[in-house]
Amino acid sequence: MVIYLIAVTVFMIQCFIMFFIYLTEKKPPKHDSVVDSKSTVPTDEFFYFILIPCLNEGKVIQNTLQNVLRLPGRKHIFVIDDDSVDDTLIKVNSVSGPISTIKRKLPTAQTGKGDSLNTAMPMIKVYIHRHHLDPNRCIVGVIDADGVLSNNSIDKLNESFSNSRTDAVQLRVKMKAPKKILQIFQDIEFFTINHLTQMFRSYLGAVALCGNGQFFRYSSITQRLGAAPWGNALLEDYELTLRMELNGIRIHYIGNAYVDQEALLSVKKLILQRARWAQGGFNCWKYFKKIFTSRKMSPAQKFDAYFFFFQPILNLLADFSIIYLTAKFIFIHLNNPEFMSVVFIVLAVLGLFFGTMFTLIYLHQLKLHKHIGQIMKSDDMLNFRVKIKKAFLAVGLISYIYIILFFSLLISIYHELIGEQTWNKTNRI
Repeated sequence: MVIYLIAVTVFMIQCFIMFFIYLTEKKPPKHDSVVDSKSTVPTDEFFYFILIPCLNEGKVIQNTLQNVLRLPGRKHIFVIDDDSVDDTLIKVNSVSGPISTIKRKLPTAQTGKGDSLNTAMPMIKVYIHRHHLDPNRCIVGVIDADGVLSNNSIDKLNESFSNSRTDAVQLRVKMKAPKKILQIFQDIEFFTINHLTQMFRSYLGAVALCGNGQFFRYSSITQRLGAAPWGNALLEDYELTLRMELNGIRIHYIGNAYVDQEALLSVKKLILQRARWAQGGFNCWKYFKKIFTSRKMSPAQKFDAYFFFFQPILNLLADFSIIYLTAKFIFIHLNNPEFMSVVFIVLAVLGLFFGTMFTLIYLHQLKLHKHIGQIMKSDDMLNFRVKIKKAFLAVGLISYIYIILFFSLLISIYHELIGEQTWNKTNRI
């Protein structure tokens, strides 16, 4: 009971903090336009190296490359192929432009996303030297093979990196044209809930990198983290976050530009994806002592890291408490079904409150952002016209997603206990 009450209290505090962030967040003025939001920093101020790790991405990689090439500014794309067996390389070779392909072959391939990304760093060093580029004005970015950067992303990144103290940046993340209920849930989770979480982390100076849409200044990161900045955790983005914070590197968050990615359509795939992420968090426990003794990490950053470590455990214990308390309640009131029905209805309605609030915030933000030059495709932002039935289903899924993710936590803990660190990649639709 105590664990359950602690978990509920923590959850409610998190939600109310996010509501507060939303209410106090600076909104784009209604009169803003694409022209008004243009950056004053020259487009060619920085040179961008875009890293795209690939494993059997033939269905999406061509579109991703074309979208990156359409963006303004100087750039070079490194496609890191992890021994794909589909037509990924054929699709890459069919696109002309400043693109290089790094081919990894088994048995040294498919050893983790972090390892894959690290193989591009020597190539970037050679490119910088050969073309006499200023390392301080070279930016390394990572997007997934299905990632599409918003139209204003380069402008916003230029504005951020024009500050010489900015060494790393994370873009907002959004799901691509969500239509199904599970897709809409993931869009609400990323575009709204994760966004508000990152905004709060900005106040703490503890913004976390995501696997998609992360950018950093080449000179700063290689000087402090070396030529291979990524680690081997299943959650390589959060491991890089910790490594940056341990070396005094603060990550900035951009909430008015984003990167698109495909949402999952299968509940099974969602469970396995979140299990992999949870286990990746457990992988990062190896930094526990370093975080505790660090003199470069702020108390707020340490608090955020430890909370990240222990939240899955707290959630799992709370889930077991819910199961126990529910079974106990049913057993005690087995002879009073009317009372049980009323209680369950009241609890269900209360449980839908936070899901309703986040859904309303999501719909409002879609309308608010669709006019400031972020849209790649009309259906990407205009899905606020979802039918009432879908809206209700989305509210229910957001409110009770912990029922699904309970299995993710069990799987992640089981894999960690047996030492299983490899995962089958989620196939494209």
